[in-house]
Amino acid sequence: MTIKNNVRSKGAAMNTKYMPDYGLQTWAYHLTMCCPYDLGHLSPDDRRYNIYVATLIPKLSIDEDSVQLFEDYIRFDVIVGTGKHTSKETLDVSVFPDVIPGFDHREFEFDYEQTRKAMVFTGWEKGVIELSLLQVYREHSKYYLDTEIVYIGQAFGKNGERLPAEELMTDPMLQKLEADLLCEYPEKDLALLLLEFKSQLLEEIDSEDEDLIQLEEITKNPPLELNNQILNATEAALINYFKPEYNEKFNNDFPSVKDYGLHYHSVNVQVHPDIMGLKLYSKEKTYLSNERIVSSLSDSNT
Repeated sequence: MTIKNNVRSKGAAMNTKYMPDYGLQTWAYHLTMCCPYDLGHLSPDDRRYNIYVATLIPKLSIDEDSVQLFEDYIRFDVIVGTGKHTSKETLDVSVFPDVIPGFDHREFEFDYEQTRKAMVFTGWEKGVIELSLLQVYREHSKYYLDTEIVYIGQAFGKNGERLPAEELMTDPMLQKLEADLLCEYPEKDLALLLLEFKSQLLEEIDSEDEDLIQLEEITKNPPLELNNQILNATEAALINYFKPEYNEKFNNDFPSVKDYGLHYHSVNVQVHPDIMGLKLYSKEKTYLSNERIVSSLSDSNT
């Protein structure tokens, strides 16, 4: 396991036909992680995405014999992985520290639903409280969660609009992927990383000073209106970088960023998995914290 470290505008459309001195910067502005069966239960704030990433994570479960209820928190052991690769981590979790200050956790009755990996608390006068074990572990564990990318797909419509969660749940590609992974990787769980991207121009600066580069980005480079062309190029850049196993199996090849008619010097994509406590990788590539995935388009700008 890898231990965690403590760890950024209004859109303006513009003509990008001749922008050889600029790169296109896209970055994951909002990230959500859930199991496929939880898609329909996402909060409105988490229904923000335009690209989804299918990942394999270690199986998570709770040692129900370890559960202890204290006044200010609940303590339990999370079992991570299966077989020889199993480990345990003890978590202390306050269910609603801000919403219900001073609430006595000993008044809860606790149950764990293994099928949905849901922590269910009853005994509160306002109703049942359910927490996703994946969310609780990701937020409270001191370790990064091993997250292997196996497929990257589109979660947007023909005009760049987000697909409703219910429509994404019935996506034939996602259903086929889920069935295949259940057979191929029974020791892992399928989790979806939902990414909402934003974009802006990135002036090509001749400097190795990272602080200067970021300052120039923020102060000089205007945001762009996100559209299908930009989203398609972003998806292609991610696929070409990670080369996910099932993008190749299902599609036989990988799309090229140059296929989408962008007239920039390059496309630069950032994901920021650190804020989610994720160690992101594929069989081909391990993503470093805040790394820029750079796809050169210089040949198309000649």
